[in-house]
Amino acid sequence: MTSKITTRSSGSRLPVRALLGMAALLGVAPGPARAAASGGTVHIWGSQVRVRQCASTTCGLASSERLTNVSVYAYCQRWGDRVTDGPYYNHYWVEIVTPQGWLGWVSAVYVSGGSNDGPVPGVPTETDSSPVYCEYP
Repeated sequence: MTSKITTRSSGSRLPVRALLGMAALLGVAPGPARAAASGGTVHIWGSQVRVRQCASTTCGLASSERLTNVSVYAYCQRWGDRVTDGPYYNHYWVEIVTPQGWLGWVSAVYVSGGSNDGPVPGVPTETDSSPVYCEYP
């Protein structure tokens, strides 16, 4: 039995709450093999922002939710596909939990506080040399 529950590797489309409930019933403590990222609340300033299953615009939607001017919990961020919106552009993607409890990714372009092609301040960043691993802890 695996000790890791994620929405991407298993292909599951269940909300985070359901995954945690199943883990508790099975006696499985979800967690990555490397150090889990600890994040914080971020603000999505955009309108109708889509939440993806991975850090790419080619990935499927993690939820039918579209986020508009809302605060969400962010776990970490990683380099991915570039997104441009007007004068703003960024390669970073932020792993979040939506207000309805879905785990997914949004472009850092739509997260307040960052700069063009810069990481979002206060959110752990996964790199080749860091111990941070972008998976739900």
